[in-house]
Amino acid sequence: MDKAGITIYFPDVTPDLGNVYAEDLRASLEETLEAGGRVERGRTRSQSEDFGATVVLILGTSAVTGIAEGIRTWLARNSGVSIDIVVRGKVFRARNLDSQGVRELAKVLATS
Repeated sequence: MDKAGITIYFPDVTPDLGNVYAEDLRASLEETLEAGGRVERGRTRSQSEDFGATVVLILGTSAVTGIAEGIRTWLARNSGVSIDIVVRGKVFRARNLDSQGVRELAKVLATS
């Protein structure tokens, strides 16, 4: 894997709450990134005036395990929230990840 573009959505929340979650997750994941990785917010709809209720990750190869663990930690802090992670058109739904879920998510991220 060279650089991966991964998009994270918040499917079961209102747009305003999605914006709050997106910023919080962006800030949390930014702490786990290595040099060359980026976390950005994106708009769900290009016509939208908000900052964006999606999170876009640009990762290097070794970042996937740290990002998967960071997502698990964020989900633990935000109990009940589900996120959809889109990698190469495939969707991985994450909620209440355990250590096995983190390994599976890391595999999904690594295939990008």
